[in-house]
Amino acid sequence: MARLRRQDPRSDEALVAACNEGDAREAARAFEALYRRHKDYVLRVALRFVPDTDTALDVLQDTFTYLLRRFPPPGRGLVLTAKLTTLLYPIAKNTAITALRTLGRFPVAEDVAPDDLPGPDSGDTTDIRRFLAGLARGQREVLELRFVDDLSLQEIADVLSIPLGTVKSRLHLGIAKLKSSDFAKNLDDE
Repeated sequence: MARLRRQDPRSDEALVAACNEGDAREAARAFEALYRRHKDYVLRVALRFVPDTDTALDVLQDTFTYLLRRFPPPGRGLVLTAKLTTLLYPIAKNTAITALRTLGRFPVAEDVAPDDLPGPDSGDTTDIRRFLAGLARGQREVLELRFVDDLSLQEIADVLSIPLGTVKSRLHLGIAKLKSSDFAKNLDDE
């Protein structure tokens, strides 16, 4: 992220303001900077919900197309009341779910297994992915947002549009299941 900031040192808020108020050339540069800064995050979110990288790339494109439409002249502009990722997460998630529904109606051959998809780190994550897949969707989503995306509990509540108490409950239950799982026992043995 530091490398991306060197390309355009302005904050997300300043870039959004440039998209809202700048001339066409400045707005295009600002939007490109936002895209470069947040595309990997949106792609990671998409890969949590869709089975292949091609569909995830479509989700990435559709997410930023949606965001672009919010800026003038076609849109009324965008006002950030939280981090941009707080806005991008539900857009990417809902776009991915829509893509999954479309895939269900028009199935495509899967050329990539879910375990072969790139993750946030390069270590062996097969066991943790299997454990996370066994959690209830709400618990899995809260754990990923907290420990993969490093969002605060309040940011998770904002992203998911759920009460803070629900976030805490899901996080607590997910961690409790993790501690009592075979995955945790295998970690203790190493």
